[in-house]
Amino acid sequence: MGHLSIRNLNQLLKYNAADGITPSHFQNIGVCHPCSVAKSEHHPVENASRNLVKKPGDIIVVDLIGPLPVSLNQMKYVLMIQDVFSRVVVAIPLLDKSEAKLKLQNWMIQFMNVTKNSIKILQSDNGAEFKNHTIDQFLLSKGIVHEFAMPYEHHQNGRIERTNRTVSEMARTMLIASNLPSYLWPWAFRHAAWIYNRTLHADSEKTPFESLGNRRPSLEMLRIFGATSFIHDHTFKKDLSERAVTGYHLGIAEDAKGWLFWIPGRKSIARSANVKFDENTFYDAKNNDVRSIQIGNLFDDSMIREINLQDKLIATLSKETDPAIMLPTTYCEAINSRDKDKWVGAIRDELKSMEEENVFEVVDLKQALAKVPHESILSTKWVFVKKPKRYKA
Repeated sequence: MGHLSIRNLNQLLKYNAADGITPSHFQNIGVCHPCSVAKSEHHPVENASRNLVKKPGDIIVVDLIGPLPVSLNQMKYVLMIQDVFSRVVVAIPLLDKSEAKLKLQNWMIQFMNVTKNSIKILQSDNGAEFKNHTIDQFLLSKGIVHEFAMPYEHHQNGRIERTNRTVSEMARTMLIASNLPSYLWPWAFRHAAWIYNRTLHADSEKTPFESLGNRRPSLEMLRIFGATSFIHDHTFKKDLSERAVTGYHLGIAEDAKGWLFWIPGRKSIARSANVKFDENTFYDAKNNDVRSIQIGNLFDDSMIREINLQDKLIATLSKETDPAIMLPTTYCEAINSRDKDKWVGAIRDELKSMEEENVFEVVDLKQALAKVPHESILSTKWVFVKKPKRYKA
C-alpha cells in the first residue's frame, strides 16, 4: 500500500472507500525502517487560506520536481498536476524542463474533454516552464486565469507542495523497501500517484478517484511494489525450457489490463497479465547485472482479466505517465503507435542521411548471398530515441 500511514489505512477501512481490501490484509509491524529513512523531514509550512472550489477544474495546481538523477529512460524531471476539488494528481516524467509546457497543455485539454468541465484557474510558481508566451497564449484561448505564487513564498503554492512531498516520500520509500535501483524512479512516482488517487486524504470521506469520476476505486490489482514476479513467456518452446521469466513489479498499466515489470535478465520493461506474484521476496542487487537496460514491451499477450471500466477516466488523464509505452522497440510498434507520423519522419530523415553519406549500396540479394559467407552477414534493426523537440531513428 505504498507505505501509507496507519491513519490513512484506518480511514480507508472506516469509510469502506475501496473494494477488494479488508482488515486481514494488514498487520502491525511496529517501526517501519524504510518509512523512517524516507520520511525523516521537517513538517511543511501550512497554507493559512484555502480556496473554495465547487467542481473539478475550478482550480488546477502544477509544479515541477527536479532535476532528479537520470532515470532508466533518460527522464530528469516530474511534472506534478493536481485538481484541487478532487485531489486527483498525475506524475508525468519529463526528459527536460522544456517539455513541461506541451505536456501541461495536453493534460488540460484531456481533462476538459473527459470531465466535460472547463478549467477556471491554473496556479503555479514563477518558473519559466510555466511563465512563458506559449502557456500564456494557450490559457488566453481557453479563458483560463493564471495565478502565480509570490517569489520565495513557496507556501502560497502549498497544496501541490504537500502533494509533492506525499508522492515523493511514497515513491522513495517503495524504492528503498524493494531494493530496486533508484533509476526506476519514474515508475515509483507513477505508482505512488496511482495509490494516492485511490486512498483518503485530509477530511474527505471519498478518494480522489471517486471525487472525480463518481465511481469507487478497486484495489484488487494492487500488489507490493518491487515484488518478485513470474511472468509467463509466450515464446517458450514446447520442451524442457522455462515457461516464465523472473521480474519485479513496477505498478499497474494505465489501461488497467495488466502489470508492469522490470526484468534484469532481459534488460527491459515488460507488460503482462499472465503472471504469478511472490510478495515475500524482492530484488537482490548483489546477484544481478543491472547495466545497459533499455525500455520496451516484452510480450504481446492476451489479457486474463480486465478491471472495471471505472479506471478509464484517470487512465485517459494519466496516459502520458506510462514510461513503458513511450519508446517503440520495433518498426511495427513505431508505425502503429500514436506518434506514427513522427517516427516515420525520423526514419525518412535517417535513410536520407545514409543515402547522402553514401554508406550503403543496393545489391541483388541472391548474388550477394552467393558471394558473402553467411556468418559475415549482419542483422539490422531500428532503434528509436525520443529527444527534447526531436524524434530520432
